[in-house]
Amino acid sequence: MDQTRNTSDYSGLKALFFNGTLKRSPETSNTDGLINISRLLMEKQGVSTKVIRTVDHDIASGVYPDMTEYGWATDAWPDLYPAVQEADIVVVAGPIWLGDNSSQTKKLIERLYAHSGQLNSKGQWAFYPK
Repeated sequence: MDQTRNTSDYSGLKALFFNGTLKRSPETSNTDGLINISRLLMEKQGVSTKVIRTVDHDIASGVYPDMTEYGWATDAWPDLYPAVQEADIVVVAGPIWLGDNSSQTKKLIERLYAHSGQLNSKGQWAFYPK
């Protein structure tokens, strides 16, 4: 048997988890449990992690980077999006209701879509290779 040792180094990577639960903090959700399993595995390998529970933020609905420019009084998304840009890994997690994503998960996908046409500093699509 080959007993080669893994010498991979993940210490420079950043992972961002979005929790699309409908339960506000500090209430425990099943999605927390799923995220924590993955988060702890990543941290054990040296990856720094961050979790954002979307329901705890006043994220406006829509498909533009800042919905206050389109009639919304408030929008937390412009303050949250820099964490997406900084992350090497983005994980979207959420409950499944009757075979469909939660409203919070759908809202997150819409807001991520707002940036899908943007390029990163290397001229690649904003979400490449997340």
